Amino acid sequence: MQDKIWNKLLEFETRDLASRYMDDRHNRKASANQILGITSNFIQGREYFRNAKSASITVRPLLQYYGVTALTRGLILLTNPKLSESALKPAHGLETINWQEALVKKNFDQLQVRITNGTFYELLEGTANKSYFRHNSSGVNYKLPFDIPKLNSQIKFIDLIQTLPDFKEEFEIWSQVKLNHLLLKSIKTNEKSYQFKIEQTKDFDSSTSKIFPQNVLLNIDPENQLINSKLGFIPQFSQKFADPFNANIGTIALTRPISGSIYLNTIAQFYVLSYFLGMLSRYFPSIWISIGRTEKGDAIYPLITKIMDSIDLYFPYVINEYLIGPYPFEIH
Repeated sequence: MQDKIWNKLLEFETRDLASRYMDDRHNRKASANQILGITSNFIQGREYFRNAKSASITVRPLLQYYGVTALTRGLILLTNPKLSESALKPAHGLETINWQEALVKKNFDQLQVRITNGTFYELLEGTANKSYFRHNSSGVNYKLPFDIPKLNSQIKFIDLIQTLPDFKEEFEIWSQVKLNHLLLKSIKTNEKSYQFKIEQTKDFDSSTSKIFPQNVLLNIDPENQLINSKLGFIPQFSQKFADPFNANIGTIALTRPISGSIYLNTIAQFYVLSYFLGMLSRYFPSIWISIGRTEKGDAIYPLITKIMDSIDLYFPYVINEYLIGPYPFEIH
């Protein structure tokens, strides 16, 4: 466990400090039952993460998912002073689609989920699907809200991974598919278009053509790494955490949205990842366990390990970053 971040989240395990947060954030007092719901979820979340950290891979993703869900429910309650734990929907907010057929041949790339009413959708609504980013900075300095996906929208595992360039190496080794992304340097907006300034990359042309639909591109300038596009489309903005040369310095990565039109904030991206792995280990244990035992179909093992490590490392951070907001840069 990351002691520093969990020490920060202790605030939401105490009645007095959780009550003070609700007073300050919403300018109204929360009931004792509301505060109990908040603190209970954060206490459970900590314990699930602690146990997941030391657990065998056979059950680690399930414990992680329980921890992710608990912290998420705590966050949802903190965003709405009128909401109590008893009013939260007792459902995941996601459901699997035809996993049996995909897993017969271990086609993990074909695993899909559908967005339904439940915790996941309450998360999207409670956060307004807004992401906070660390852009060339060790602290949060940028935000972007996305449209909330419609109920019954479908998300493929392989499409979700392709919005997360921290998994590029492991993803490409497993899938033999290129993870196209561009690192954002800056963005300018006028009444007609966006201008994206991109960090220098030899993949500028190929990645631009994969991320931006041709009908929204106005012009591209490979020499200066500039992209001008119409206002009707933006790429998925994703937080790139890992940079071995700049410890704790985050970068915004641009990728293709899921199915071309589904956008998820950072918390939601991690939630869906955790759901995929948690449900795979819970309902298909023989297939899950075989992944780590040098059996056919185990090429995905490095990717899955990286995902679990990232959830453990970053999910508590993104929860805390959201709770700290609003930040000075967004207060006018």
